[in-house]
Amino acid sequence: MLPGTEFIETTGARLANEGVAGAKKHIETILNAGGGTFFLDEAYQLADGHNPGGASVLDFLLAEIENKVGKIVFILAGYSKQMEKFFEHNPGFDSRIPHRLYFADYSDQELLAMLHRLVEKKYHGRAKIEGGPTGIYARIAVRRLGRGRGREGYGNARALENTWAKISERQANRLQQERAAGLTPDDFLFTKEDLIGPEPSGAIRESAAWKELQGLIGLKAVKESIKGLVDRLQLNYERELEEQPPIEVSLNRIFVGSPGTGKTSVGKLYGAILADMCLLSKREGKNTTVSFSTLLLAHEPLPWLPHCGQAKCPLNWCHWKSGLISGYSCGQGPCRFHRKCSWRIGKEH
Repeated sequence: MLPGTEFIETTGARLANEGVAGAKKHIETILNAGGGTFFLDEAYQLADGHNPGGASVLDFLLAEIENKVGKIVFILAGYSKQMEKFFEHNPGFDSRIPHRLYFADYSDQELLAMLHRLVEKKYHGRAKIEGGPTGIYARIAVRRLGRGRGREGYGNARALENTWAKISERQANRLQQERAAGLTPDDFLFTKEDLIGPEPSGAIRESAAWKELQGLIGLKAVKESIKGLVDRLQLNYERELEEQPPIEVSLNRIFVGSPGTGKTSVGKLYGAILADMCLLSKREGKNTTVSFSTLLLAHEPLPWLPHCGQAKCPLNWCHWKSGLISGYSCGQGPCRFHRKCSWRIGKEH
């Protein structure tokens, strides 16, 4: 049992900046209050090379953890992978803090229940969800969120709040448009489109960027590629409504061509099209230019060009997996993901 209830929360980076003096001050505050808890979030930041003061703070904490038994409880928290590495490099913690509690990612069912509770709390039971709070559209929204489970940066409850913020933003835009049209919409109703976004086939018809792209001269292959993406997204939308798993589709593209052929202009339009289809949170886009020779001289495989599984490509180039995106091939023979992998670098699909 602890003699006091004082609670101090800080992060590894902040504590590293404060140094040993700052750590002593926190501990003295807890002791002066009669005891309590020292909660150190993202503790692995103390061992980060970017925080030079962290090493001395670590040494100090190791001693305090042992000396303040019965007066202060120390809780170290952080992301799983980073914490494992942190403990590997700081074996002294194993003997001083032998118990580790692992917090699993929330399941889709748990996220759905949390979403229901979030909405109930925010709107005091007045919100109306099309299909019901646990209906098909709410389940789709949660499944989309859950597909990020296991990836670095996945935020669980925090990500759920971000998802609801996007839903609320779509609802606000719809309410504004309906009022501008002279209608009197229900402020507490969340429709199918609010929850999961518009159908891709309908959204693309209303996209000004899509219409501008179609008005550009030439670029037939580019236009067909983007139209193919829209078709696949529409198929996935329909599969979700049938509660079938969607087909993996990447939104990333590589634009290659001579100067003045419209790569930058089309890139801006492409980003705007994705925003119009509610696939991007913002309409702003960033254009980054990298020299082609730099890519060819890369020593490691480019992360956005996975290999097709055939013989190792000497230039680390190959098709996109599943062939959903136009690209370049290494010329190593048949590709098990997309027809034949027989094109040479410089030959566009």
